[in-house]
Amino acid sequence: MPNSLIFIGERPSHLEMEIKGKPDFYDAILLSKKSHHPTSNLSYHSIPLTQSRVTIHIRETNSQFNCQHQSLQLIEGRKQLSEEDAYDIFTNFAIKEDNKVAFLLIAGRKRMKTSEKDEPKVLAASKKLEV
Repeated sequence: MPNSLIFIGERPSHLEMEIKGKPDFYDAILLSKKSHHPTSNLSYHSIPLTQSRVTIHIRETNSQFNCQHQSLQLIEGRKQLSEEDAYDIFTNFAIKEDNKVAFLLIAGRKRMKTSEKDEPKVLAASKKLEV
C-alpha cells in the first residue's frame, strides 16, 4: 500500500466505500510495517495516490474530498459544513507514504469559561545593579 489513502471499512464496489471506523495510533503502527496482519475484524482498504487526482463524493454531506499533489481539499456541497463536520470527514482516512503513516486526531478540546477572565498573572524579578 505505498503512497495511498487508507480507510477502515468495506468496498461494495470499485466506486463505493463504506467507512466502519477511524484510524488511530495502533492502526498507524500496523500499517507502517511492511506486512501487517490485523487481529481485529477491521478491514483496511487503500486508494492509490499514484494518480494525479483522487475525488471522493460524500453522500451524507453532499460534498467532495479531493486528494491531489500531496494536499487534501474538502469542497462543500449545497449545505455549508461546520468545522466539526470537516474534521470528522478528514479523520476517516490515513495517508501512507512508503513506511510512514499519517492521520488526523482530534484531541479533547478545552472549553472556555463564559465568565469573565481573571487578569493575567505577571511574574517579575529584579536585581540591584552596582554602579
